[in-house]
Amino acid sequence: MTTTVDRFVIRHLSGTKANQVEEFDYKKYAEISFGRASSNALRFDPEHDTAVSREHGKIVKDTGEDLRFSIIDNNSRNGIFVNRNRVNGSAILQPGDEIQLGQGGPVFQFDLNPRPAGLLMNTQVIEVPSFKPTSEISLSGMPTLTDDGGSGMPQKVGLGKQTVERMMSTERTKTTRSVLLGAAVVLVVLAGLGYAFRDKLGKRETVVVNQPPVIQQVKADNGLSVEQIAAANTNKVVFIEFGYKLIFTPTGDDIYHQYMPIKQKDGSIREVALYVETADGHIEPVLDTKKNVQAGRPIAMYGASGSGFVVSPQGHIMTNRHVAAAWNSYYSFPQDAFPGLLLVKGPKGWQVDPNRAVEPFRWVPAETQFFGRKPMSGKVIEGVNTYLDVTFNKNEQRFPAQGKPTVSMKHDVAIIKVDLAETLTPVKLRDADKDIAAGQTITVMGYPGISPDVVVGEYSSDFSNRNPQIIKVPDATVTPGNIGKILRGQATGKAAAYYSEFGDYYQLTANATGAGNSGGPVFDKDGNVIGIFSASTSREDATRITFAIPIKYGMELMGRRQVVD
Repeated sequence: MTTTVDRFVIRHLSGTKANQVEEFDYKKYAEISFGRASSNALRFDPEHDTAVSREHGKIVKDTGEDLRFSIIDNNSRNGIFVNRNRVNGSAILQPGDEIQLGQGGPVFQFDLNPRPAGLLMNTQVIEVPSFKPTSEISLSGMPTLTDDGGSGMPQKVGLGKQTVERMMSTERTKTTRSVLLGAAVVLVVLAGLGYAFRDKLGKRETVVVNQPPVIQQVKADNGLSVEQIAAANTNKVVFIEFGYKLIFTPTGDDIYHQYMPIKQKDGSIREVALYVETADGHIEPVLDTKKNVQAGRPIAMYGASGSGFVVSPQGHIMTNRHVAAAWNSYYSFPQDAFPGLLLVKGPKGWQVDPNRAVEPFRWVPAETQFFGRKPMSGKVIEGVNTYLDVTFNKNEQRFPAQGKPTVSMKHDVAIIKVDLAETLTPVKLRDADKDIAAGQTITVMGYPGISPDVVVGEYSSDFSNRNPQIIKVPDATVTPGNIGKILRGQATGKAAAYYSEFGDYYQLTANATGAGNSGGPVFDKDGNVIGIFSASTSREDATRITFAIPIKYGMELMGRRQVVD
């Protein structure tokens, strides 16, 4: 029997459209173009989905073939990945395939409704919401609410109330049946036991029951097993969601990166980012308050996540500085920020240098020297967290961090605090710098963004809002590994000429981690935290290594440390 397809279905798994569903009339659309330009059928946010090109690509019905589809890359800047494999020009597409627009870009699933029985998914995909992890993320601007306004764009469809309630009702019915079945089994077993021991009822006898054997876990290197370390510490490792913005301290106004509108030959307007060179030769974006910027992008980041761990009964949590106070780390500019124009001050004021185009560079917002096209005097700009929420493992409740984070001045470490009614159990810390050695076993715990999410549906008992809620519940990932190398960032002792410009880190072989693990604990074989997971690096040949910060830098934040006599 032939299945008649009614609609193309696009399920957004990550990006600004995460958890949305868009549908297209199968008969009307011979192809579905996608990109940031308004002319695309499948349009992405022009300001925040920065990995997506204006005319990124398209999904096409193959002519002359029944139910055969291709995806075509329009020479996009960041490429297209189908089921994590990069597309070279074009590729065959099947219902259920996952498409990612650029490394770290938004991900959506292609499907048909109804899907013909003969077209199966290449890979199994879990339809769950996604969060943008930190460490390897692209920091973008603040999200904006848009109105379709009858523009003819496909209607966005979310997860509706009826669907959730039907899902919950089904689960409730299953649970009830399971309970009744379990009770019936227990009654049958009890009746059988009563019959078997009918002759011994009323007599005082000792019945010996065979106990199951005790399974002892094998310890690693005369220490604890990975399972034991995880069991003892999972509830101490937390999931952190955060966002921040840069503000002008005298007024609290948001700070924007200024762009210049330039008219193109075809009459269109293109906005180009502006930059300035400081007295010491550093390049910085031209910054000003929003009200003084005709065209620009906010210096901000939203939708990021990381990890952390409890270090005090009072609710202090240790994590990375680039999680707790991201404005102290390198900023990831949006895609349209380069190439930019350099402003120089001449006899007639500020003007564009026609001989110098600004290419990508590293810039830390907290170390900005220029503001309003002049050198800063005093603390004019400051980063502030718009939200910094902590969630414990397999818990649904978000706890906002209180006050400003305490950050290290010399390493990627910070401490935040949450207020809870109960007393927390902290991890055990150990400064292992004196006896650390390559080859020692370690265990990393945290919440890598690549790991599939776990979600729950919650009924509401609030009479003023009875809508069911779909909530992400963090579930920690446990990754065993070893110390691969010890990197020293300063010259000391006999090896004064042997040090790493990379800084003080432990290089790890725990590579099944990544963005989102940032700030998570690194345990030794005895279950002590000896490091803080911080970064990773990889090459095109898939070689990948990860790094942790020695815990001594975190322990310094937990007390006073005298630095001068």
